[in-house]
Amino acid sequence: MSAETDPDGAARVLRVLRSFGPVRMDNFDDRLRQQKLAYLIQEIGGGGPFVYHWDIRGPYSPALTQELFASEGGGGEAPEVALLDGEAEVAQRVRSLVGDAGVDDPLEAELYASVWYLTPSRKLSDSDKTSIMETMRRTKPHFAGERVGQVLGDIESFRAENGMVPQGSAG
Repeated sequence: MSAETDPDGAARVLRVLRSFGPVRMDNFDDRLRQQKLAYLIQEIGGGGPFVYHWDIRGPYSPALTQELFASEGGGGEAPEVALLDGEAEVAQRVRSLVGDAGVDDPLEAELYASVWYLTPSRKLSDSDKTSIMETMRRTKPHFAGERVGQVLGDIESFRAENGMVPQGSAG
């Protein structure tokens, strides 16, 4: 079932997102963190109807922003989130990719989401890697090239280990 035909996709993304802490939209960093984690949740297997485009801070979905403001939790501690079948695995997979820092730090979440967005769904060629590195250097100079390369390697390994790219040689 595709995200476009999955009426529960938005709720699934939000449940997994809440498992990382309360949904807060109080400031830019809160909104940045929520956007990037929700993008990764959707991409890694949470499903979801949100359409993303490239924005100055990486993948961005206006529809997700509206949904997050509508469902924003109050202050205080996050209530215990009851994840449904497969959602705990999605949360674990996101955490295994980005680590605790990526879950908590908006800039780290931005870095992972941005590189993921730029990475084609195939085995990467050297040309693909060069293009991703150049795009990140040009559009996100606040990330060091060495760190971008590490994240690209993390994503490439993660996708291969999780069967998310066709096997075989790159073009």
